[in-house]
Amino acid sequence: MTKNLVSPFRGLTLMAVLVSGGICGCSKIDMPDEVITAYQKAIRINPGLAEAHYDLGMAYNNRTMADNAIVELKKAVEIDPDFKDAFFQLGLLYLEKGLWEDAVAALKSVVRLDPNNELAHSALGDAYKSRKLFSDAIHEYSRVLEISPKDAVSQHNLGVVYTGENKPDEAIQAFRKAIEINPNYTDAHFGLGQIYLDKKLLDEALTEFKKVTDINPHHALAYYHLGLVYYAQGDNVRAAEAYRKSIEIDPKNPTVRYNLGVVYSDERLFNDAIKEFSAVVKLDPSDAAAYYRLGKAYADKRVLANAIATVRKAAAAHYNIQNPYSDKRSLDEAITSLQKAIEVNPYNPSVYFDLGNAYSQTRILDEAAAALEETVRIDPNFAKAHYGLSIIYDRKGMKEEAQREFLEYKRLTSECRK
Repeated sequence: MTKNLVSPFRGLTLMAVLVSGGICGCSKIDMPDEVITAYQKAIRINPGLAEAHYDLGMAYNNRTMADNAIVELKKAVEIDPDFKDAFFQLGLLYLEKGLWEDAVAALKSVVRLDPNNELAHSALGDAYKSRKLFSDAIHEYSRVLEISPKDAVSQHNLGVVYTGENKPDEAIQAFRKAIEINPNYTDAHFGLGQIYLDKKLLDEALTEFKKVTDINPHHALAYYHLGLVYYAQGDNVRAAEAYRKSIEIDPKNPTVRYNLGVVYSDERLFNDAIKEFSAVVKLDPSDAAAYYRLGKAYADKRVLANAIATVRKAAAAHYNIQNPYSDKRSLDEAITSLQKAIEVNPYNPSVYFDLGNAYSQTRILDEAAAALEETVRIDPNFAKAHYGLSIIYDRKGMKEEAQREFLEYKRLTSECRK
C-alpha cells in the first residue's frame, strides 16, 4: 500500500520539477499551470510531506502568487519545524508584503537553525534597517561580515546604518572597506561623498561624486551632489552645469531644479530662474519655498528692468531700443506666486513682506497694508515691515498709524545696534 502511495507522488513531483525549470529554466510568471497542478496532486496523495508543500509554495511564488505561497510554506514549517529553507522563503515573502514582525520571526528561526546563514543575517539586517532599528541592523550586518569578510554589499549596508545612527566616522570606515573590496561600487562612493559633504570636506566629497559619475555617467543624484559641492565652493558656473546634467538624466526631480533656480537667481539670470521655479511648482504644487522663490524672481526681474530702463533713457536720443521686460506683468506674476506660497505655507512672514512690497509698487495700498500687517502679526520684530507700514499708512492719510509704525521701526533698529 505504501508503495502505491509513494510511486505516484514521486512521478508527479519529478514531472513538476522537470517542467518548472529544473531542466526547462522557466522564470517567474512563465511557470506553467501543469507544474502547480502536479504539486497539488502530489500533496493530495501525501499531505504530510513538508517538501511537497515547500515545492508548491515556490511554484506559487514563481507565479507571483504570494498569498498562496505563504500558505504552503507555513504548512511546510508546521510539518517540519526545522525546515530552514521554508522559513527563509517565508521571511522574504513577509518582507515583500510589509509584514515586518512575521518576517523577523521567520528569519530568526533560520539563524536559530543555522547560526552561520549569512543570507538570513543579511535579510534581518535589511528588515531592521527598513524600520530604522540601526543597532540591530549593525549587529546583523556585522555577523554577516564575520562569516564572509569580503561581502562588499554588507559593508556598504553597514555604512548606511552607521550614517542613520549618526556615526559618520564608523560609516566612512565601512564605505571605504566596501570600496577596497569593490573599487567600482558606486553606492559606496556615493555614501562616502554624502558624509564628506555633510562634514564640509568639500574636496573629498568632490572626489567621491566624480568617481560615481566616472563609473556611471547616468547617475543623476551624483551630478546633483556635485552641484551642491560646487555651489558650496562658490563656483556657480560648475554648479549650474552639474545641475543641468542631473536634470538631463532625470528631468522630474524638483529638488535639483529648485537648486538650479537658486543659482540662476544668484547670477541675476531671472528668466532662467523663473523657468526652473515654475517647473518645480508644476512638479510639486505643495512646495511653498519654490512659490516664494518664483515670486522673488519675478519681483527681482522688475528691479533689473528698472535699472535697464534708466540706462536706455540716457541713450534714447541715439538708440531706438524696446524694453523687453513688462514691469506690470512681472509684478502680477510675483503677486500670483507669492499668494500661492501663502496658500501652501501661511506662516512665513517674509512671503507676506514681499507680497506687501509688490502690492505697494502696483499702488494697491489696501492689499499692501494687509500683507504687511500680517507680516508683523507673525513676527512682531520684523523691522522692515513696520517701516513699510509707516510708508503705506502715510500714503493712505493715516498719520497716527504711520507715526506709530515708524517709531516701532526705530525702536527695533536701535535695539539691533546696541
